[in-house]
Amino acid sequence: MPRSRVTCCVVSAVLALSLAGPARAEDPQRYGLMAQSAWSAFQCSVLAEKANNMAEQKRLFDYGYAQGLKFIGALEAGAAKKEDVPGVAPFSMLLLVRGPTPEFALGRIFEAALRAALEDVFAAGDAYASEGIQQSTATREFWKRNCSLIGT
Repeated sequence: MPRSRVTCCVVSAVLALSLAGPARAEDPQRYGLMAQSAWSAFQCSVLAEKANNMAEQKRLFDYGYAQGLKFIGALEAGAAKKEDVPGVAPFSMLLLVRGPTPEFALGRIFEAALRAALEDVFAAGDAYASEGIQQSTATREFWKRNCSLIGT
């Protein structure tokens, strides 16, 4: 093999390895964003349902479910670690990510996101808000959180 060809191969290999390092450093951030996307999509899905916007409810739920499965799959495969994503992934989600199946874990995560999203929607001081006020509050929260931008 000519010397120039060997040099070219070695340089290519060194360059490829040097570029792979920064890509690996970003993986925890990417997985953390998957978790954050799932959590936010679940919350927005609940708000959309309460606001009687069923098309957005389904779209956001499906997106959150897909992102959640990817995140849990990365954890199970060892591509991501819970200790690498704090500060990006929601803490509540990291606590609930365990279960006998990924779907079970996502059910727990969805339930927690539901409670967190609707906490202020149902409450009106010490009493429950009327159905109309709940729908109005959910609609306002949906737009305030820019839910329509998630997953697009």
